[in-house]
Amino acid sequence: MQRREFVVSALAATTAATLWADLNRLARAQGKAAAASDPLFDAVCDLVIPDSDTPGAKRAGVARFLVLALAHGIAGSATEDRHRLEAVLNGASHGDFVSLSRVKQHDVLEAVDAAAYGTPDSVWPRIKGLILMGYYTSEIGATQELRYQLVPGRFDPDVSQGPSDRAFSNDWTGQRF
Repeated sequence: MQRREFVVSALAATTAATLWADLNRLARAQGKAAAASDPLFDAVCDLVIPDSDTPGAKRAGVARFLVLALAHGIAGSATEDRHRLEAVLNGASHGDFVSLSRVKQHDVLEAVDAAAYGTPDSVWPRIKGLILMGYYTSEIGATQELRYQLVPGRFDPDVSQGPSDRAFSNDWTGQRF
């Protein structure tokens, strides 16, 4: 990953976390959900990250996040992207995507997903990216799906170093003054 890609990703994740905080603050202030649930986004979120041994995107409230993310133009999105996605899914299903059975919805979304990455101006990769961003920055995604380990792998507290070994830049405690 290049430095620029890292900075853009970090800013997007920070923005997503801020949106989640705003969404939760608004919900508490209003005593209700800040953004109404969207049946299309609920269905798509449930298909992209379904419930497993951890709650999926629908239960994490990612559909509400999508409404907010599109309204704020996160990752180059726009409010119109919701209508564009609906038109693509309804066209691929030859009817109303939301009213289809879950199995048929899965098949339609799978076909749209396969075709979208070869199409230059497809709305689906942007929406799918926002679903992933919304899920993994949500409380459920960040605390139940992901795990945090300060030092991944094995920790050896007593490692010998020679005089020519250099200290790590993030380990100021290893510096001799």
